[in-house]
Amino acid sequence: MRWLDKILKKSASVNSEKKENSIQPNDEVRKQTVRLNSYTDRKEYIKENSGIIVESNRQIEEAKIEYRAVTSYLSDIEKIDRIPKMHREKIDDAARNILTLREERDHMRNRKYDITDVQYRLFERHEMQLPKELAAIKEAESYQSDIEADIKRLENEKQVLLDEEEEIVYKQSFLRGLSKAIFVVILVLFVIFAGLNRVTGANMTLPFLLTVLMGMASVLCIFMEARKNAHDIKIVQLKLNKVIMLVNKVAIKSVNNRNYLEYTYSKYLVDNYEQLKNRWEQYVKIKDENKRFEGNAQLLEFYNDLLLKELKKYNIKDTEIWLYQPSAILDSKEMIEVRNRLIIRRQKLRERIQANKDLKEKAAKAIISLVKAYPDSEADAISILNKYHIKQDILLDS
Repeated sequence: MRWLDKILKKSASVNSEKKENSIQPNDEVRKQTVRLNSYTDRKEYIKENSGIIVESNRQIEEAKIEYRAVTSYLSDIEKIDRIPKMHREKIDDAARNILTLREERDHMRNRKYDITDVQYRLFERHEMQLPKELAAIKEAESYQSDIEADIKRLENEKQVLLDEEEEIVYKQSFLRGLSKAIFVVILVLFVIFAGLNRVTGANMTLPFLLTVLMGMASVLCIFMEARKNAHDIKIVQLKLNKVIMLVNKVAIKSVNNRNYLEYTYSKYLVDNYEQLKNRWEQYVKIKDENKRFEGNAQLLEFYNDLLLKELKKYNIKDTEIWLYQPSAILDSKEMIEVRNRLIIRRQKLRERIQANKDLKEKAAKAIISLVKAYPDSEADAISILNKYHIKQDILLDS
């Protein structure tokens, strides 16, 4: 146990320096006595603490690497702050252009469009004919509106003629009824006059003549009106036939025009001319923005290279990080905020390193205390430490 004695001596000196953070071996053993009675428990205990040491070492190394990076970053900030104003013109100009170009790029990326990818490819394929087709669709929609207005007007006119025809038919029916009624009245009068003549012997010639004249006049009027109605109904039927022919003709035009429109709508996946026009305008904007985006990318690359080149002149180590925060170069207040955040990060890294050192020290002391309390576990401790690639000196360091 010569190595263990060295560890214990070293551990004792460390304990005297950090008494408040240490756990005395005897105390540790007393705490673990209940669950470390068996050989298996002691072996598992050594493995657990060895794992803690390995993980603590890994965490410490990661934190140290990040700590060095943060420190280097703070050093770069001091170097940038010390650059004379007369020499910062190119740096500021590059940072300003990078910021502007990135804002423009973000604006283009965040702009929302209704056009789908499928529509974009369709428009791209028919790019040359679409402007002409847009004009044709607009004209077809206007023509369709006119056709529908004509159909509505003709349907109204047709309905008027049908109503007029129905009214004439009603008049004819009324005249037939009237003529029958007049015939019955004349016949009744004749019977009455004949009866009076037979009973009283009075001369009924004049009443007979007047009744005949009245009947003839009534018949003439009914005949003339019936003839006029017959003529009117022929005229109405001619007009009605003409209107029906016009309705059918316009309906055919409407069907053909509607078929063209529906085919074009389905071709470009839209519902009407306005939607197609809107999608086409979006396509033109996107295409223009793509060209601008390519130009933006070239300019952005130029100013990125320029900023890196200028910063390297002043021995800035991590130059590329400034490509992502050019506004800090231009704004002293933002630079102060960046510095403060880095100082806080470095402090937290110190705390993280110290916390893992404490964990490592505690785990090492636990192993030492166990071997001290159970000497027969020394071989297992050495074997496990070797298995975890833990040098025995690491316990001395703790």
